[in-house]
Amino acid sequence: MKTAIYVLSALTLVLGGVAAALWLAPAPVADKCREHRFGLHEGLELVEKSDPQGRTYYVVEDSLGHKLFNVPVRNCLLDVRFRDGQLRFRENATGRTGHIDRQGTVTFQPADLPVGHEKYTRESAKIKPAATGHPSRPRTASPKETHPRKLDRESLRHLKEDNPFYQEAAKVLSGKLDEGDAERRQVILNYCEHFRTAYTTKDIDFLRQVFSEQALIIVGNVVKTAPDENGGVAANERVEYYLRTKSEYLSRLSRAFAANKTVDVRFSEFRIMRHPTTHGIYGVRLRQRYASDRYSDDGWLFLLWDFRNEAMPLIHVRTWQPADEVRDADDVIGISDFNLQ
Repeated sequence: MKTAIYVLSALTLVLGGVAAALWLAPAPVADKCREHRFGLHEGLELVEKSDPQGRTYYVVEDSLGHKLFNVPVRNCLLDVRFRDGQLRFRENATGRTGHIDRQGTVTFQPADLPVGHEKYTRESAKIKPAATGHPSRPRTASPKETHPRKLDRESLRHLKEDNPFYQEAAKVLSGKLDEGDAERRQVILNYCEHFRTAYTTKDIDFLRQVFSEQALIIVGNVVKTAPDENGGVAANERVEYYLRTKSEYLSRLSRAFAANKTVDVRFSEFRIMRHPTTHGIYGVRLRQRYASDRYSDDGWLFLLWDFRNEAMPLIHVRTWQPADEVRDADDVIGISDFNLQ
């Protein structure tokens, strides 16, 4: 069992070094950010921000100037004001229309109910592609869960002790973290809750958004070996590991979603780790129990998050290890296994 962990860890270390060479870059300086405000409407305001490198992104703030969320769509025409609780948009590439609600959830307009041009006036602003250089598709609201739970500060205060995010939420609310660190941890909590529900609601668009184009995705499948015809050998299990690109992983996941009526994903033992030397890099370790109509497993996930572009946090690495081969926390791949220098 230990051998599998060593092999997987070695593979991850090598690939992590390659990933670092591809995507690590100096973080933008937040306090030098320029901004343009479009005015307060319905208690909300769209704010355009650009950093010293000229990268542009949009956020929504409340009447006190507190940021509520980053605008989660890219390469769109965006209305600059909320109307009836909705910030409407139109995709430049596809012409699809939709709206963002007051919680930051995206909902697309059904194809048979087109939105009139009168809703996209001269007040519209053009949003530039994501600063990573890789256009990302906006997340959609799941048909089963139109408004996925958003873990804002108020929601974090009401989490119960049996919630997998409880301990990390307590750190965010403790006031002992610096403001930037606390905000990024809250974003991670919110994204990870949506990350979980994206599997249960089969929201492939959200998963496409959060994985970077160069993501290193290590997956494991539990393969069961049946006994021989005479029943002389007991059935057992083995784990097969595969390295997938983002497109390969999402393609296979789409087929799995189509083949299974239900998918259930549950988290436990959730922990956020801040990289000690590289600003904006975080690791997330958690135990995941996955069950669908045709397959189930129990294992440990590690996700490497990059927050250097605050407007579009991305997952660069995703690894999986079977729970049976993990005896203690040191056996789980973590942020210390990656050389980011």
